[in-house]
Amino acid sequence: MAGIKKKTSLRDKTNKKASLANKISEFKHEVQDGSESFHENPMLKLSKITKREKQQSKSDAFNRRLSNKITFNTSNSISKSSLRRQKKKAKEELKPKMNELLLSLPSTSGVVKGKNEDEKAFIAKKSLNKPNANKRTGHQRILIQENKNFKNVLTNSEFKASPFSALKNVIQQNLQHR
Repeated sequence: MAGIKKKTSLRDKTNKKASLANKISEFKHEVQDGSESFHENPMLKLSKITKREKQQSKSDAFNRRLSNKITFNTSNSISKSSLRRQKKKAKEELKPKMNELLLSLPSTSGVVKGKNEDEKAFIAKKSLNKPNANKRTGHQRILIQENKNFKNVLTNSEFKASPFSALKNVIQQNLQHR
């Protein structure tokens, strides 16, 4: 019998509405007799605080919850992303600037004679099949070639007399051949 629900009839519904109306009218009489202010719908509670006060209290509660959390960076240290950016910038500064390198190198440009004598000079590129330093086999070839060059420099009598001037001469010769 616990599972069976009692059906409500139309009379029951009208009786409930009538009793509710009676309660409302009783409430109106009580309020009018007392010093409290009257409101049309007694079911609505009149707010004692203003909207602005309510917003301010919510904001204060939110700020208190935030201040209780310890997720902020309180150690006065720099964030990881900022550190990464600073390191990247430092690496970029360490790289040689191409303009500075070109200024320090002696001029190896040749003038191309064409229709006008005033055509711009250009750096001639030789299309030699140089080994690729990024690949393993190319790296090995470069090492072998540099070892030979180093041995030649060490056996040179000019190097034994004054090493720095000999190195300077070899570098200048390499630049002229390229």
